[in-house]
Amino acid sequence: MSKLSSVKRFMRSRSGRGFLLHLGVCAILSAGVGYGFHYFSLNWFVEHKSGEKIIALRLVDAFVTNYSAIRSQFGQNAPVPASFRAHAIEAFNKRAPDNSDFRLRSVGRPGREIVTPPTDARMAEVIEAFAATPNPKAVSELLDINGEQMFRTVYPTVAQEQSCVSCHNSLQPGKAQWHLNDVMGAFAIDVPVSPFLRTVMWQSSGIGVGLFLALALAGLIISLIHFRQLEALNAGAAELDRTQNFLDTIIENMPVSIAVKDARDQCYVLFNRTAEAIFGMVRGDLIGKHVDDPSNKEVADALFPRGGEASHTGDLQVIDEHVVDTHHNGKRVLATKNLSIADEIGEPRYLLSVSEDITERKQAEARIEHLAHHDTLTDLPNRAAFSEHLARVIEMARRGGESFAVLSLDLDRFKEVNDVFGHAVGDDLLCEFSRMLRELAGDAFLARLGGDEFVLITPNGDQPALAEAIARGLLEAVATDLEINGQHLRVGISIGVAIFPDDGADATTLLNNADAALYRAKTAGRGTTRFFEVEMDNRLRERRAIQHELSSAIARNELHLYYQPQAKIGGEVIGFEALIRWNNPQRGMVSPATFIPIAEESGLIMHVGEWVLREACREAASWPQPLQIAVNLSPIQFRHGDLVALVHSVLLETGLAPVRLELEITEGVLVEDFARGLSILRRLKALGVRIAMDDFGTGYSSLSYLQAFPFDKIKIDQSFISNLKSNPQSAAIVCAVVGLARGLNLPVLAEGVETRAQLDFLAAESCDEVQGYLVGRPHPIAEYSKLIGRLDTIDEKMRSA
Repeated sequence: MSKLSSVKRFMRSRSGRGFLLHLGVCAILSAGVGYGFHYFSLNWFVEHKSGEKIIALRLVDAFVTNYSAIRSQFGQNAPVPASFRAHAIEAFNKRAPDNSDFRLRSVGRPGREIVTPPTDARMAEVIEAFAATPNPKAVSELLDINGEQMFRTVYPTVAQEQSCVSCHNSLQPGKAQWHLNDVMGAFAIDVPVSPFLRTVMWQSSGIGVGLFLALALAGLIISLIHFRQLEALNAGAAELDRTQNFLDTIIENMPVSIAVKDARDQCYVLFNRTAEAIFGMVRGDLIGKHVDDPSNKEVADALFPRGGEASHTGDLQVIDEHVVDTHHNGKRVLATKNLSIADEIGEPRYLLSVSEDITERKQAEARIEHLAHHDTLTDLPNRAAFSEHLARVIEMARRGGESFAVLSLDLDRFKEVNDVFGHAVGDDLLCEFSRMLRELAGDAFLARLGGDEFVLITPNGDQPALAEAIARGLLEAVATDLEINGQHLRVGISIGVAIFPDDGADATTLLNNADAALYRAKTAGRGTTRFFEVEMDNRLRERRAIQHELSSAIARNELHLYYQPQAKIGGEVIGFEALIRWNNPQRGMVSPATFIPIAEESGLIMHVGEWVLREACREAASWPQPLQIAVNLSPIQFRHGDLVALVHSVLLETGLAPVRLELEITEGVLVEDFARGLSILRRLKALGVRIAMDDFGTGYSSLSYLQAFPFDKIKIDQSFISNLKSNPQSAAIVCAVVGLARGLNLPVLAEGVETRAQLDFLAAESCDEVQGYLVGRPHPIAEYSKLIGRLDTIDEKMRSA
């Protein structure tokens, strides 16, 4: 198929058309050569054959003449010349075959012949013409005799000897007498021409065809060579066109402005589509015009900024940024590169200008820069901006010997707003609070570090008086309710203040000390201002030391589990609660109330909680008695990691039956993220473990939690149990919780039962379970070997030994 396509392309090309014309010329030329060969061969035949025959006839005639002259020498009986000639020719013809190409005749004049008359009228006419012509010459011609082509030569016989005349007269006594020099007849030779013509025809045809084929082949070779050259030229031209179109398309659609002007006549040569869009021009109005045209002067300056310098130096000129005022799109920021393009002798020929519109990029960079240093919610400077500003302020204050203050601000009860009204209201509260702080801050630098934590850097001035005045103004400003989305919210702020350089000569120390003062302000009851004191620093250092030591407590085997019994109201022990203890080599026994909050703040509670869960389950799985084991979970464990996977793996690893494990949670698990907390609780419940609500009554005690999730137990906080006799409200709350649980068919466990009176009160209210010093104090599990059944097993082993 490809070959056929190539043939079609060849025949349609100029080379193919030329080849066809060449074939026509070759055919004409070959036909002419063949015809010429035929013609000249025939002429050659006529000339040479007639010459040969005439010579032969002359020889015959001379022989007869000589014979006539010497006939007398042969006696009276010698044949007369005429009869001798006739008989000799007849004998010759008899010996020649029928297809002989030589037929000789001796004929007389018509009507006066001796033996042989003319064979046809044409021969008679020729002989008579000889008689009528003085000095007749032999005649040769082509004739068609009886449908056969013949070449005939007729040679006149003239009576040149008297003996010959006398002989003829004696042979024809009754006819007209012959005289000397009379034409007595002729010799005629007929040669068939058809074989020669056929040979000549084949030869001329062969020569014509051979010449045609040779010339056609030569023409074909030349045409093919020309065709291939044309194909190569066409392919090169097509490739050049494609390249040109490609370059035109690329230049036209490049997202940068491309402009070219002639360096010699200073006329515009090229603009692409982007140049039109950026500069608001129509290229047709500019191409071919001079750059100094007053109507286009502004466009020229914008297209080729500092173009003269680029033309003069010949180097690439880079303009990182320049602003162009466009009529249709305002001010645009461009980055331009100018390049002078030289001609073949090195002289400037064109000036190329490539401009990129970087307006959006610069705006985006500005936005990114702003976002990198500002809070997305309140648009206040963020922690990074605060750190940079604080570093600059410290440096300037250090050089000038001045003082300033850092105020660390924290919203009071902000978490309650989020929990009660939702995060959307909480975000609106932060925005409104930020707006108010910005108005009150004046010349002070205000930043939001995250959550509800703000920080303010006062101007240089008289400290701590200036810091105290600003703090007092802030406290007074938030003393009234804030209206957020129709809700009247009352929030306060706690403020911690650190003074440079007295409370810190570097940024880290200064901010840490302000945070320490804030921590003291919140501890003192919130809504207050506290300045940093040395004691705060000591307490802060103590907390950091505890955090550092706690991080390696597990590895050093300093953590231990104590177990406190849980019993039915009637006294039957049904399980234990695992309680963590830390025996530090330097500090001794560290209270959980001290290190648990630190562990939660620092994130160490994840490792500590996992260790407690694994150790408690391992221990409970070894008890002969299948008592329950209760383990406390921190809300932090619900926010980070995969708690469900951890519990599942621990149960598989220790072999503890899931029904024996009771996980105690506080309301904080559901308050912080209700949907996530509820999902995790349901997945834990699906493992088969029990879920207990711990410290019920101390927080929100939302009944929706009990409705949303089927808890297995409610634990009343020990603060209510310890005040049963002294505080009627505590007794009422306990009664209400027990009644509520009974209505929900939930077991209730009262914590902190230390007296018989408390136990009797709970029994009267039908409380299900109790836990406290009255039942048993927290001790290592070895103290309760009998309860778990381990002592009997040891005695049996001793007896068997």
